[in-house]
Amino acid sequence: MYHAHIYFELAEMAHASQVRTNIIRNLPQLTYKGQLIPMPIGPHPKPMFEIHIATADIDYAMATIDALRQGLSVLIHPVQLDEMAAHTVDARWLGEKLPLNLGILKQLIGK
Repeated sequence: MYHAHIYFELAEMAHASQVRTNIIRNLPQLTYKGQLIPMPIGPHPKPMFEIHIATADIDYAMATIDALRQGLSVLIHPVQLDEMAAHTVDARWLGEKLPLNLGILKQLIGK
């Protein structure tokens, strides 16, 4: 299982909503289709929406998201016990790589 976080600026909510609609329309196999979150949350530095992708679909989904992201940055990471590794060394980016708030993850794992 993978999570994809699609980031946007608050002033881009309408644009982000259209990108979300296009991704969901083109990837009906997504296992979760989150709503737009209009603020940074957890380690995520910007407003975003989250989708979940089955491991078997990750290559196709990444190509599709890349084609539909319309300039938005996307973090794609595996779901695994080591959250720090998932969000750093095991993460993949489409578009600009954004600095995550890793201090939040360190607090969660007690390091």
